Amino acid sequence: MSHNHTRVAVEIDSIWSELTLGPDADIVRIQASDLREAQQQRARLRAEAVERGESADGTAVFLDLEIHIAADARTARREFAGLDAPISPSSIRYVGTPSGLASLISDVTAADVADGVTLTVLGDVARQAVLVNNAVLPLLESRGTRLDIDVVDTVLGAPIAPTLAS
Repeated sequence: MSHNHTRVAVEIDSIWSELTLGPDADIVRIQASDLREAQQQRARLRAEAVERGESADGTAVFLDLEIHIAADARTARREFAGLDAPISPSSIRYVGTPSGLASLISDVTAADVADGVTLTVLGDVARQAVLVNNAVLPLLESRGTRLDIDVVDTVLGAPIAPTLAS
Protein backbone atom coordinates (compact mmCIF):
# COMPACT_ATOMS: atom_id res chain seq x y z
CA MET A 1 0.00 0.00 0.00
CA SER A 2 1.36 3.43 -0.75
CA HIS A 3 2.30 5.44 2.28
CA ASN A 4 0.15 8.44 1.43
CA HIS A 5 -2.99 6.41 0.85
CA THR A 6 -4.94 6.91 4.04
CA ARG A 7 -8.09 4.81 4.30
CA VAL A 8 -10.94 5.73 6.61
CA ALA A 9 -14.08 3.84 7.55
CA VAL A 10 -16.82 4.42 10.08
CA GLU A 11 -18.95 2.03 12.04
CA ILE A 12 -22.39 3.44 12.80
CA ASP A 13 -25.16 1.25 14.23
CA SER A 14 -22.97 -1.83 13.68
CA ILE A 15 -22.66 -1.07 9.95
CA TRP A 16 -19.08 -0.72 8.65
CA SER A 17 -18.56 1.61 5.67
CA GLU A 18 -15.32 2.69 4.03
CA LEU A 19 -15.36 6.40 3.18
CA THR A 20 -12.24 6.35 1.03
CA LEU A 21 -11.25 4.88 -2.31
CA GLY A 22 -8.76 2.10 -1.76
CA PRO A 23 -7.33 -0.83 -3.68
CA ASP A 24 -9.25 -4.09 -3.48
CA ALA A 25 -8.06 -6.03 -0.49
CA ASP A 26 -9.36 -8.28 2.24
CA ILE A 27 -10.28 -5.98 5.11
CA VAL A 28 -9.15 -7.07 8.57
CA ARG A 29 -10.19 -4.94 11.54
CA ILE A 30 -8.00 -4.89 14.61
CA GLN A 31 -8.19 -3.42 18.07
CA ALA A 32 -5.10 -2.42 20.02
CA SER A 33 -4.23 -0.75 23.30
CA ASP A 34 -1.56 1.41 21.63
CA LEU A 35 0.00 2.14 18.25
CA ARG A 36 2.94 -0.24 18.77
CA GLU A 37 0.57 -3.16 19.40
CA ALA A 38 -1.41 -2.23 16.28
CA GLN A 39 1.78 -2.07 14.20
CA GLN A 40 2.80 -5.53 15.44
CA GLN A 41 -0.63 -6.97 14.60
CA ARG A 42 -0.48 -5.46 11.09
CA ALA A 43 3.01 -6.90 10.50
CA ARG A 44 1.86 -10.34 11.69
CA LEU A 45 -1.28 -10.32 9.52
CA ARG A 46 0.68 -9.28 6.43
CA ALA A 47 3.37 -11.92 7.12
CA GLU A 48 0.66 -14.57 7.45
CA ALA A 49 -0.75 -13.52 4.07
CA VAL A 50 2.70 -13.94 2.49
CA GLU A 51 3.08 -17.37 4.15
CA ARG A 52 -0.20 -18.40 2.49
CA GLY A 53 1.28 -17.36 -0.86
CA GLU A 54 -0.76 -14.15 -1.06
CA SER A 55 0.45 -10.61 -1.55
CA ALA A 56 0.93 -8.67 1.69
CA ASP A 57 -0.97 -5.84 -0.03
CA GLY A 58 -3.95 -8.17 -0.45
CA THR A 59 -4.80 -7.56 3.20
CA ALA A 60 -5.79 -4.10 4.40
CA VAL A 61 -5.58 -3.75 8.17
CA PHE A 62 -7.98 -1.22 9.70
CA LEU A 63 -7.36 -0.09 13.28
CA ASP A 64 -10.46 0.68 15.35
CA LEU A 65 -10.37 4.18 16.87
CA GLU A 66 -12.96 5.20 19.44
CA ILE A 67 -13.50 8.93 18.96
CA HIS A 68 -15.17 11.93 20.51
CA ILE A 69 -14.33 15.28 18.94
CA ALA A 70 -15.37 18.88 19.51
CA ALA A 71 -14.27 22.32 18.32
CA ASP A 72 -11.67 22.49 21.12
CA ALA A 73 -9.99 19.86 23.28
CA ARG A 74 -11.40 21.16 26.59
CA THR A 75 -14.97 20.88 25.27
CA ALA A 76 -14.27 17.40 23.90
CA ARG A 77 -12.92 16.22 27.28
CA ARG A 78 -15.83 17.81 29.19
CA GLU A 79 -18.43 16.27 26.85
CA PHE A 80 -16.66 12.90 26.95
CA ALA A 81 -16.65 12.92 30.76
CA GLY A 82 -20.45 13.24 30.63
CA LEU A 83 -20.88 10.23 28.33
CA ASP A 84 -21.71 6.75 29.50
CA ALA A 85 -18.58 5.38 27.81
CA PRO A 86 -16.66 2.38 29.15
CA ILE A 87 -13.73 3.34 31.39
CA SER A 88 -11.44 1.00 29.44
CA PRO A 89 -11.51 1.51 25.68
CA SER A 90 -11.87 -1.54 23.43
CA SER A 91 -9.16 -0.06 21.21
CA ILE A 92 -7.27 3.21 20.89
CA ARG A 93 -9.42 6.12 22.04
CA TYR A 94 -9.07 9.71 20.82
CA VAL A 95 -10.81 12.59 22.58
CA GLY A 96 -9.92 16.00 21.14
CA THR A 97 -10.20 18.19 18.07
CA PRO A 98 -10.95 17.35 14.42
CA SER A 99 -7.45 18.52 13.38
CA GLY A 100 -5.85 16.32 16.05
CA LEU A 101 -7.88 13.34 14.87
CA ALA A 102 -6.92 14.00 11.23
CA SER A 103 -3.25 14.10 12.29
CA LEU A 104 -3.57 10.84 14.24
CA ILE A 105 -5.22 9.15 11.23
CA SER A 106 -2.44 10.40 8.92
CA ASP A 107 0.24 9.24 11.37
CA VAL A 108 -1.32 5.76 11.65
CA THR A 109 -0.92 5.17 7.92
CA ALA A 110 2.37 7.07 7.46
CA ALA A 111 4.05 5.00 10.21
CA ASP A 112 2.68 1.69 8.85
CA VAL A 113 0.68 1.17 12.04
CA ALA A 114 -2.34 0.23 9.92
CA ASP A 115 -3.58 0.66 6.35
CA GLY A 116 -6.64 2.51 7.56
CA VAL A 117 -8.79 3.32 10.56
CA THR A 118 -12.36 2.55 11.53
CA LEU A 119 -13.89 5.41 13.48
CA THR A 120 -16.37 4.34 16.14
CA VAL A 121 -18.18 7.30 17.65
CA LEU A 122 -18.63 7.79 21.37
CA GLY A 123 -21.55 10.09 22.11
CA ASP A 124 -23.98 11.82 19.78
CA VAL A 125 -23.47 10.01 16.47
CA ALA A 126 -25.23 12.66 14.37
CA ARG A 127 -23.18 15.53 15.79
CA GLN A 128 -19.93 13.56 15.57
CA ALA A 129 -20.73 12.62 11.95
CA VAL A 130 -21.11 16.31 11.07
CA LEU A 131 -17.73 17.11 12.64
CA VAL A 132 -16.05 14.19 10.86
CA ASN A 133 -17.60 15.19 7.53
CA ASN A 134 -17.08 18.96 7.81
CA ALA A 135 -13.74 19.12 9.63
CA VAL A 136 -11.80 15.82 9.65
CA LEU A 137 -12.39 14.58 6.09
CA PRO A 138 -11.52 17.92 4.40
CA LEU A 139 -8.19 17.96 6.30
CA LEU A 140 -7.44 14.40 5.20
CA GLU A 141 -8.49 15.21 1.64
CA SER A 142 -6.12 18.20 1.60
CA ARG A 143 -3.33 15.71 2.49
CA GLY A 144 -4.14 13.45 -0.46
CA THR A 145 -6.80 11.10 0.93
CA ARG A 146 -9.24 10.09 -1.82
CA LEU A 147 -12.83 10.07 -0.53
CA ASP A 148 -15.70 8.12 -2.02
CA ILE A 149 -18.10 11.08 -2.01
CA ASP A 150 -21.19 8.95 -2.69
CA VAL A 151 -20.48 6.77 0.35
CA VAL A 152 -19.60 9.79 2.51
CA ASP A 153 -22.88 11.50 1.56
CA THR A 154 -24.88 8.30 2.15
CA VAL A 155 -23.30 7.45 5.49
CA LEU A 156 -22.57 10.88 6.99
CA GLY A 157 -24.89 13.13 5.01
CA ALA A 158 -23.80 15.91 2.67
CA PRO A 159 -21.43 18.43 4.27
CA ILE A 160 -23.08 21.53 5.64
CA ALA A 161 -21.80 24.32 3.44
CA PRO A 162 -20.82 27.52 5.18
CA THR A 163 -23.30 30.29 4.46
CA LEU A 164 -21.81 33.04 2.35
CA ALA A 165 -22.90 36.62 2.78
CA SER A 166 -24.13 37.99 -0.53
